[in-house]
Amino acid sequence: MYMVYRVRDVVRIPPSMFGLPLEEAALRVLTEKYVGTVHPEMGVIVAVFNVKVSEEGRILPGDGATYHDSEYEVLALKPQVKEVVEGVITNAQQYGAWVSLGPAEGLVHISQMMDEHVRFDPQRRAFIGERTRRIIEVGDVVRARVISVSLTAFPGKPRIQLTMRQPYLGKPEWWRRARQEVKAKTQ
Repeated sequence: MYMVYRVRDVVRIPPSMFGLPLEEAALRVLTEKYVGTVHPEMGVIVAVFNVKVSEEGRILPGDGATYHDSEYEVLALKPQVKEVVEGVITNAQQYGAWVSLGPAEGLVHISQMMDEHVRFDPQRRAFIGERTRRIIEVGDVVRARVISVSLTAFPGKPRIQLTMRQPYLGKPEWWRRARQEVKAKTQ
């Protein structure tokens, strides 16, 4: 889930940016410092915007920069357990597939792909259901449910575990077909 947070902070404006408008300089500094990082409470920082900076700054002895009180908004990806997400399979290994969720990736373990035994084809980098012959491979768009999130497991990289073993998850053609079958049974 994407969230917007309001943050109060002190921003350091280096002397090399003194020629820029104050808010533009602050936006550049904050973007460089935070975008792409993982905050333990906010999640993966995607963007910084609506920067408001106090005109009055402070100078510390021995540092040529100015320090200004600031207030800004942050857009962050903070996956929630049970949330349904869509993404693209970016990598496939013997143990599972990596799904791009935009600024982060989630892992679908091979045991969480289908409601049947799945085998991995290393030449094709694909997973194949033994009974239904369904195939998941790099480049496929999939829908999955978040089953576990750890924003602090690996420094700078969240750990997101996904499942596709529930109704209306997996590749779009799977759940569209399931929906059509349910509709046909009710008519």
